[in-house]
Amino acid sequence: MKTTVALSRSILLTALGLTASLAACGSDGTTNIGGGGSDGGSTTSTASSIGGAEPELTFIAEFSEGQVQLPEGLWVTADSKTAFVGHALTGQIIAVKLTDNTVDDFATVPAPPPNKGFVTGITQSAAGDLYVGAATLDPAAYKPGIYKVPATGGPVTTLFASDATMNVPNGLVFDKEGNLFVTDSALGAIFKISPDGATVTNWITDPLLQGDVSPTNPCKTVLGVPLGANGLALSDNAFYVANTDKAALIKIPIEADGTPGAAVELSTSDPATCLPLKGADGITADADGSILVAGNAGNALVRVGTEGNATVLVKDGPLDGPASVALATLGSKKYALLTNFGLVTLLAMKTPRTGLLSYGPLE
Repeated sequence: MKTTVALSRSILLTALGLTASLAACGSDGTTNIGGGGSDGGSTTSTASSIGGAEPELTFIAEFSEGQVQLPEGLWVTADSKTAFVGHALTGQIIAVKLTDNTVDDFATVPAPPPNKGFVTGITQSAAGDLYVGAATLDPAAYKPGIYKVPATGGPVTTLFASDATMNVPNGLVFDKEGNLFVTDSALGAIFKISPDGATVTNWITDPLLQGDVSPTNPCKTVLGVPLGANGLALSDNAFYVANTDKAALIKIPIEADGTPGAAVELSTSDPATCLPLKGADGITADADGSILVAGNAGNALVRVGTEGNATVLVKDGPLDGPASVALATLGSKKYALLTNFGLVTLLAMKTPRTGLLSYGPLE
């Protein structure tokens, strides 16, 4: 399946609901697959070398913002052979073959009308099907919910699951029973969806999961809408949730009966600078129980330990608004893969560099 979406930069800005003045940024609208590196600013890393190999941040694939390719969702298969990437504004799901960095169209879900919504997180079931979030800013114009993409790919037009109160589904995680848990960034909640998609329940709503767009909050996003519960990870019988507006990582224990325990702030940021978790977006759990956080507005990859201590692994350089993070084994080493969303750069009237990057090897 091959799909081409060739839209001008002015149409991209319209789709984002941005002012026409940003069109002066310019772009050649090209796509460079399998490129490497960037000279777009210095790279800061606090990671130690591994066997003499210093961790590096490099592009696996670069996308074209001129073709509205702003990558948001990311999932890496268990065998680390394929990374699935979702483009927020076009509904395209692409497959990046990690053995040779080739890129192919894999699936599509309905694209949101201009300024009406965006495609969000991606996860995969044990059967190999992909599940994709669709968030709305106008439910009458773009219906929100979860799409199920078969393991073979292709176009999907029917929602697998939805709920009248779940308008901004974002992070997606399966539990071992096959239930799908989904954050809602606007509501500040986590929903639980049964394996057949028929039952959708609000598993928890909590103030620590809610966004904060108040004028006194320096950590809120530039979008003007609440972005609370975002990235979601499951580790050691607890959920971990990134709260974007509060630049924080929240931990929610799971009780023996499957109900949520008390939500607590595991890691927070400086209230003035919002660092190190500024723009906390997608997250993933590592084998040691630590959580990797893609800091979208902070332009950083951060590791949060089990006690809440945060360490910046890498920042700046070719990073451009990292939205999602996943782990992969490349060769015999562990790497973090990240999507460059690029929206903050676009809002700064510069040309974003969107794509899929790797950072590592990691310890």
